[in-house]
Parts: sequence; C-alpha cells; structure tokens
Amino acid sequence: MLQEETLMQFEEFENKLAALLRSAGPETVAELTDTVVAWWNGERVVYAQAETFGAGALTGRFIFDACQWSAWKDWLADWLSDPVLSVRHDLPREP
Repeated sequence: MLQEETLMQFEEFENKLAALLRSAGPETVAELTDTVVAWWNGERVVYAQAETFGAGALTGRFIFDACQWSAWKDWLADWLSDPVLSVRHDLPREP
C-alpha cells in the first residue's frame, strides 16, 4: 500500500513537471538538483545527470525510482512552488 501511495505521488509530480516543461518551450530543462535535470522530449519527461563542474555537460540518464522519490519528494514538492528552468542546446535527440 505504501508503495502505491509513493508511486501515485511521483506520478502527480511528473504530471505537473511535464505540464510545466511543455508550456516552457523547446530545449527547456528543469534543474531539479545540482546534478539532475529533466526535459520534455515531445512524448515524456526525460531525466539526466549533469556534471557539477565545468560546463555542466550531461553525463547520462538518471533513473528516477521509488527509492530516490522517497528521499527527494519533499525537496521536489518545494521545487515545484519555485521551479528553476533554463535552456540547453545539448539535449540528446531521441529516436
């Protein structure tokens, strides 16, 4: 039961994030943490890790699972009330 509740909360967060990113326009990313960003790829929200040094290049996919959500949900709920967005031109093109 707790897992279902956790997943429902994540689904609600991701729906709000998707709406925010869709309305913000192409190449807009949500800077969720110092090392995790998200963007709308035209079909879904994609998460990636970014370097904390240098140019902040994307270093790979970030898999958002129930464990991470459980640890970050309060932080991300606050983030939604004052989101940090930016534009990146280096987002990977997905097939």
